[in-house]
Amino acid sequence: MKNQLLLLWFILTCLPTFIVAQSDLLFNNHQINAIARNPAAIEENGMINAYLGIHQQWMGFEDAPYMQWVGVSSFFDRYNMGVNLNITNQSEGVATTQNIKVGYTYHVHISGLHRLFFGVGAGFYFRRLDYSKLRFDDDETNVPLTDENVIRPDFDFGFEYLFGSFKFGAAANHVTVFNSKATLEKIPWQTQAYANYKAEVGEDFLLIPEISYFRSGRIAAYGISLDMQYRSVFGFGMVYRTGQSIIFRASVFLSNRFELRYAYDMGAGKFATYHSGIHEVVLIGRFNKRSSSLNSPRFLDN
Repeated sequence: MKNQLLLLWFILTCLPTFIVAQSDLLFNNHQINAIARNPAAIEENGMINAYLGIHQQWMGFEDAPYMQWVGVSSFFDRYNMGVNLNITNQSEGVATTQNIKVGYTYHVHISGLHRLFFGVGAGFYFRRLDYSKLRFDDDETNVPLTDENVIRPDFDFGFEYLFGSFKFGAAANHVTVFNSKATLEKIPWQTQAYANYKAEVGEDFLLIPEISYFRSGRIAAYGISLDMQYRSVFGFGMVYRTGQSIIFRASVFLSNRFELRYAYDMGAGKFATYHSGIHEVVLIGRFNKRSSSLNSPRFLDN
């Protein structure tokens, strides 16, 4: 009973913030927030990139937040453009959200090593509010409330600037709803920004320091991370998010096509008291494209 009262106090303390700022859950693996949320962020490897992610938050709590993500992207050098598709399914308490979005990326070569990518994303989200999950007291009958279902259009935009091994990116998500208009049914405008640098150490290692920022309504998170990669074999890193998280993560290349990433969030500060760990697994597949050659008289004339 004591633990239940403590949890209730925590929820009531945070409830005003949640009401005005129902935010997307943050990914914990390297660069996944950018790939999933910034329509300008895309792997330029000439392949079809497929992503499958599972994020389980606040282990040990009933109805704990979770998220599943499926993504596909490809960049076409010939046309200086790329396309992507991202689908997420996220649950936070009474709210469950499915988000489907198609993105378009355009590459502008400025000069020398300076490059700029612009991206836009468009789609919709379906949001279900299941009030039957609310529990007021073990000894009282729960108050019946009507569930709510909403479908809303959804738009993102972002950019990435690259200069050699340096990258800076920023994105705005759910831009149709300003923070002052946000409700449990309407996801507010969210922003993220990040900067990283790939430093070669010898012939085999890369060190990647990064700083990041995320904001949704009144909720803001700053992060600093350091990752190390050894060829296309394995990698590991650590992240600190101000007052929220200490994250350890690792990756391994299963083959030339598949990469597996794992992250564990042990919590930090007051948040460490309210969960027994956050686990996240991301599987990445990279596949060759089919040849676009055409066997026709017109093609032979070229």
